[in-house]
Amino acid sequence: SGSANGNTTSGSPNGDASSTLGSVTAVDDEGQVLDVEWRLCKGTVAVDYIPCLDNWDAIKKLKSRKRKEHRERHCPDTPSKCLIPLPEGYKLPVPWPKSRDMIWYSNVPHPKLVEYKKDQHWVVKSGDYFIFPGGGTQFSNGVEYYIKSLEKTLPEIGWGKKTRVILDVGCGVASFGGALLDRNVITMSFAPKDEHEAQIQFALERGIPATLSVIGRQKLSFPDNSFDLIHCARCRVHWHGDGGKPLLELNRVMRPGGYFVWSATPVYKDDEAHQNVWQAMVALTDSICWKTVAKNFFHDSHVGLVIYQKPVSSSCYKNRKVNDPPLCN
Repeated sequence: SGSANGNTTSGSPNGDASSTLGSVTAVDDEGQVLDVEWRLCKGTVAVDYIPCLDNWDAIKKLKSRKRKEHRERHCPDTPSKCLIPLPEGYKLPVPWPKSRDMIWYSNVPHPKLVEYKKDQHWVVKSGDYFIFPGGGTQFSNGVEYYIKSLEKTLPEIGWGKKTRVILDVGCGVASFGGALLDRNVITMSFAPKDEHEAQIQFALERGIPATLSVIGRQKLSFPDNSFDLIHCARCRVHWHGDGGKPLLELNRVMRPGGYFVWSATPVYKDDEAHQNVWQAMVALTDSICWKTVAKNFFHDSHVGLVIYQKPVSSSCYKNRKVNDPPLCN
């Protein structure tokens, strides 16, 4: 903890490292008083700075990028000691709950997703605002319709009663999690920073819980048995890859009796490539004792999904003919 002292100079998104903002009095682990001079981060990219994603020395040393390792956080030994400048034209965020549907464009000035997804109505630019109509690849009839369709497919989901805490994988702009707040469901949405920028910046500006992450080689930053339900819409994660480790990570963070809603083309497409993926998922989910509790195809929105349930006890694991994947010691 500390207090800011000294003079503060104004900064711009292009602030250079010599722009001292002031000194901060801090105390280290041994009780020694330190004076730290904070400076503005350098460069125009500073306003989009996400810690540990720009450590190119570590990224270049990666042996592979097959599991999206280059999009995980790789923190340097010495953390940065610069302050992030506000975007040019930054305004106080739109107050909740209005922010769920609209935010200031100047606070997250990323028009690329608007252009790329213009026919799907994920996000629309309207004057000084970004508007979120609740559309998307998965939600051609709107996110509310999709949420109701899930509960009709499996009434046991019981939004807000039986299902209270969920994880949304590859969340986009997090409209799914935002809509569930009205049903007393807290959703942690996550997605990587990709060619559409960091979409979670939209979610956070809207006031929706979100984090930047990728299922690669690192464990997700959640404890075991955290979520009642895990959701992945129009899912492109190769859950069966690398010996099934991505799906085993979901199994770790899902509560006993929890559900995994997997919406993906292998669920309903009949060509050989998609069916090979489907058969791999059948074998993998069977090996970890997940039970298929629902499978559906919505013709009006052209969405196919399957819902799996994790067992509530370890008895199935012990009764398997092959102990693969093995039980932890």
